[in-house]
Amino acid sequence: MIKHIIAGKLCALLCLLCYTSSSAQSAADSFSLHRAIALTMEHYPAIRAKASQVKAGEANLTDVKHNWYPALRLHEQVDVGTDNSIYGSYFTMGMIPSTSGGIRAANNSSLMSGNIAMAAMQWEIYNFGGYGSQQTEASKALQVSRSDLHNLANQLTVSVITQYLELLKYHALQQIAEDNVRRNASVVRAVTAIVLHGLKPGVDSAVAAAELSKARLNLLDIHNKYEQVRVQLSVLTGLDTSNIRPDTVNTDRLIALLQHQPGDSVQQQHPMLEYYNAIYEQQTAKEAVIRKSTLPKVNLMAAGWMRGSSGSFNDVYDKNLWSGLGYSRYNYLLGLGITYNLADLKRTREKVAVQKYQSETAARQMETIKTNLNGMLQQSLTDLKISSEKLQELPLQLNAAKAAARQKMALYRGGLTNIIDVTTALFVLNRAETDLVMTRDAAWKALFSAAYASNSIEQLLPELN
Repeated sequence: MIKHIIAGKLCALLCLLCYTSSSAQSAADSFSLHRAIALTMEHYPAIRAKASQVKAGEANLTDVKHNWYPALRLHEQVDVGTDNSIYGSYFTMGMIPSTSGGIRAANNSSLMSGNIAMAAMQWEIYNFGGYGSQQTEASKALQVSRSDLHNLANQLTVSVITQYLELLKYHALQQIAEDNVRRNASVVRAVTAIVLHGLKPGVDSAVAAAELSKARLNLLDIHNKYEQVRVQLSVLTGLDTSNIRPDTVNTDRLIALLQHQPGDSVQQQHPMLEYYNAIYEQQTAKEAVIRKSTLPKVNLMAAGWMRGSSGSFNDVYDKNLWSGLGYSRYNYLLGLGITYNLADLKRTREKVAVQKYQSETAARQMETIKTNLNGMLQQSLTDLKISSEKLQELPLQLNAAKAAARQKMALYRGGLTNIIDVTTALFVLNRAETDLVMTRDAAWKALFSAAYASNSIEQLLPELN
């Protein structure tokens, strides 16, 4: 259920995080981010493992609730042996057989048979809150498992979004690199024609060819990174993404969305904080269990049993051993007892001290996570501001770079500049296109990072298409 909630909350955001594409894509070719998250939640083994832990926690809670049930044991045995005893008491230590009767001046080696059937109940009816503390601890342990699943789903969502943003970035960079290759190939053709007519030195064609080769190598590097990200998404989603391209829609809304201010503080309801808070509460509940374990325990005891024997009250042994298999005596016993282990008090105090330090550790971990989330939020808000300002300026840089590239090529054809100026202009144009893609990537990541840190994704979702 938790994973569906996470996927539902983020589906709109997942559709939005994308880049500009120079060519339209069909729905059949596109691989939406919300689909990537949904597949990850269904496919990734760690999610299923955490879900199994939640089920185990639910079963454990049910089991602990049954600790209050009494113990009822039924027993039947048939015995053959001698019956010799003397006066005196001893501890059986759970392994010394008992002998009833048989007190005489000398041992008797004759065999005697007998049987006994018994029903015994022991019921710890009151332990001064022990049962309640055990159930509370089991409930907190279940909450740890649930919040762990919730947090894992949230972290996997972050991982999918990060990889998807990388896929979008390299998809856009790959298109820029392809355009750069085409531009340099066009320059090579123009320069070669001019050189062949003797209007420019041959070194110009060599410089142009080198720039073309450099552009092709850059395209290969970007394509390799693009494929690596595809592999990562395939691992997460379990889907073959080799023939799938990312969605590239809603880019025009980026500037408007950057004006959306996520929360300016970290919320206690953040999945990661909820997880560490659940751990803290479980550790605290364990303290209570240990403390309650030292308190007295009130037990209700009851037993009923029947016995038969081949011997009689006047010490006569019946040689027919089968005669001892019938029941001839019946008894019952009821009792109410209270047990208090005074010697265990010191050990319990030491255990409580250990557990208290465990609780303090969990509390400090929670404070650390909150501090880190606060730092992430403040950094993301700063990045959002800078990215917004850069996105206002970058189109000017790009338009100027395009104009400069066109002018330099025209001047070169007219013999008014050299090949170095042309390649420099092409580099500046490629750099301007790349800067725009990288800044958009940083803006999307900062927007999501701020929403993640402040746990304000629900407030961001209504702003999305």
